[in-house]
Amino acid sequence: MEPAIFILVVFVLARVCGRATERLHQPSSVGEVMAGAVLAVVLAQPFLPAGADWGVHAEGPLLSGIAEAGIFLLLLRAGVEMEPSEIVQNSRRALIVAVGGSVVPLALGAGFAWLVLPDGPLKAAQALIVGTGLAISAVPVAANVLMELGVLHQRVGEVILAAAVFDDILALILLAAITGMIGGAELDVAGVLLLVGSVVVFFAITSTLGSYVIPRIWPWLGRHGVPMSLSGLLVLAFAFGLLATALGLDFVLGPFVAGLFFEQAKVGPETFERDKHVLDVVTFGALGPLFFASIGLRLDLHALIETPAFLAALLAIAFLGKIAGAGIAARLSGLDRRDSLSVGVGLSGRGAIELVIADLALRSGAFRPPPGGDAIVENLFSALVITAVVTTITTPLLLRQTLKR
Repeated sequence: MEPAIFILVVFVLARVCGRATERLHQPSSVGEVMAGAVLAVVLAQPFLPAGADWGVHAEGPLLSGIAEAGIFLLLLRAGVEMEPSEIVQNSRRALIVAVGGSVVPLALGAGFAWLVLPDGPLKAAQALIVGTGLAISAVPVAANVLMELGVLHQRVGEVILAAAVFDDILALILLAAITGMIGGAELDVAGVLLLVGSVVVFFAITSTLGSYVIPRIWPWLGRHGVPMSLSGLLVLAFAFGLLATALGLDFVLGPFVAGLFFEQAKVGPETFERDKHVLDVVTFGALGPLFFASIGLRLDLHALIETPAFLAALLAIAFLGKIAGAGIAARLSGLDRRDSLSVGVGLSGRGAIELVIADLALRSGAFRPPPGGDAIVENLFSALVITAVVTTITTPLLLRQTLKR
């Protein structure tokens, strides 16, 4: 079986399922992950022709390479979605909410994972991955509901979106520490100080470029059409990614931050909308679906049977940790009870960023089971993916109820 035919089948199935979930008012990524999961079940059946070797293509370099390109564009697009000016306006309150909404689920998730995971060289990294996955918040999950109810640019909506940005930046920074631990580095005091210094240097350089260089060169790039301006954005994203790598951070932080600085006020409304449209077509119309389907292909639904208590605990921490941490922080920052509850609920969806981090952790070898095997470690990737999917589906439903009260 040709790899290209396999990619075609994956792509068509992902787009069909993604469109179906959109009609149910859910993100297309949910359907695309489910498409991959269904295909994975089919591939495991004995009725396939002997020479089909579809399972080989599911783990092959072609789909893997496309998925990595999808990660790059998804994070770039996530950054473009943000409005840095609104983040700055709500930075104090959003930072308080983000800290509460990140620290509580991070501590609960990592602490719980540390208690139940077996001893081994990767135990600390695995526990931190669980905590980081639960600390994330997905902006698009809440944004659709906020827009639908007309509160996106009200105080509660702006706090949710701004806090979600801080959450995701923190998670991507933690990813650098995790990958270092997987590589054998110790996270001692010197290592933490080095990480903090790298983060400060990274944001100092990128902020300077984003604030002073981009507004001067983008009008010229925009006059030369989409190919030139979009190429400039991709070059900037790669450059920021390489800078992050050189400083010991993870490459994926680069495209996300590059997208943050690509805003209407800097590049002009016409260039912004034009380039954003093309980026949407490539990201959500092509590479994104293949990435989410590749996640589903590696999803093992045996996690529902083999580790149901662990999965239930993750889901409980995912919701209660965010609602308590972000909700209490929002209340302390001056929001009323209803808005504080809405902030906690709105930040409970994980979505694409958790899937990206789970995928990167899997690729790095973080989920290798210890000698003799362990059911929780073997199902850790699937448990994180299921948590992301469940929170993505349920958060909009809960948020509609809290905002309408």
